[in-house]
Amino acid sequence: MLQGPGNTPTPVPAQVPSRGRGSLIRDLIEVVALAAVIYLLIAFAVRPVHVEGTSMYPGLHNNDLLLTEEISLYLSGPSRGQVVIINPPIPSSNDFIKRVIGLPGQWIRIAPDSQGVGHVYISNSRPTSPGGGTQLVEPYINGVWTQEVLCCTTQGTASPLLPPTGRWAHIPAHDYFVMGDNRNVSEDSRTFGWEPRSGIQGIAILRFWPLTRLGPVPAQEPTLAVLLSLGVVAPAGLGRRLRDRSRSRQRAPS
Repeated sequence: MLQGPGNTPTPVPAQVPSRGRGSLIRDLIEVVALAAVIYLLIAFAVRPVHVEGTSMYPGLHNNDLLLTEEISLYLSGPSRGQVVIINPPIPSSNDFIKRVIGLPGQWIRIAPDSQGVGHVYISNSRPTSPGGGTQLVEPYINGVWTQEVLCCTTQGTASPLLPPTGRWAHIPAHDYFVMGDNRNVSEDSRTFGWEPRSGIQGIAILRFWPLTRLGPVPAQEPTLAVLLSLGVVAPAGLGRRLRDRSRSRQRAPS
């Protein structure tokens, strides 16, 4: 405290420690680095894809644009009902998009009813009879399913040589059984067999084009990653295309 004229105390300003220029630069570098890490995590976890074909109709249409995420694959793996992107299981220049139907370690059987309409049956333990199991309720399929309704061989494929009630097949520990929603034309596990976990690239979470159908992928529950990354479109891979792979398109040039 200083004494001014007339012995009036004059306040002394508080001394504020000054921060060096180096400290400010270091803080700026840390912020930029953190932003870059977050961006890279999102860019690699969320990818846009382009659907080609009609094997996932009516839920997904030809030329739909989707967002897919990979985070859930490392947290818990794909769940039944989720729509997944897989490596082409047969010679193709495009990836495939299908729905997860059977999980690793389960038993699966496909058989027609008295009208010839196909149904999927699942059992968590080894079945004790040719019939039985739990019939899946599948509101997402397109119309009446009457093609390739006898499954499965030990490779997971359909065959007209199987018994009229189908045959139980055990899904290997690290494999999945995937199918298209448009069952009469879809090329899926009934054609190429079990889908290995290593071949699943991502889970479709959101359709962002066309805007008239903007929203979550139909008939599946949102994943945890949706809460973390919904609405973020990675600039990389925008031209990536998917073959949802219907048998009617198989003969067409890629």
